[in-house]
Amino acid sequence: MTKPKKPKTVTQHDIDNPPLFKGDMIAKAIVISVTVSTINHTGKAVLKSLARHPLIVFGLGVTTGYFAHKYRKRLIKAGNQAADEGKQFVLRQRENILDFLAENQDDAEEQEH
Repeated sequence: MTKPKKPKTVTQHDIDNPPLFKGDMIAKAIVISVTVSTINHTGKAVLKSLARHPLIVFGLGVTTGYFAHKYRKRLIKAGNQAADEGKQFVLRQRENILDFLAENQDDAEEQEH
């Protein structure tokens, strides 16, 4: 019975197979950036052509309406939760600012005396 092999993590793979030279890393970065750029431009062209076709726009609207109606309770719940988290965030930031201002006033009073 053999032990199952642990999958190598990225760092172990990099240690086991270091790049031959820094050019390998640069070449990978260039290939990735060109690929992403090509996909981005192609996607924009496809979306522009689809947006011009009225039947597709109508179909997307119907589909969006269907899913919005189907998941309306989840959407409302998620919206309310996001609003509550936003309120809590603002209150925490307000407390932090008030604490910061109080510390600065204390520092200013200490420097005056």
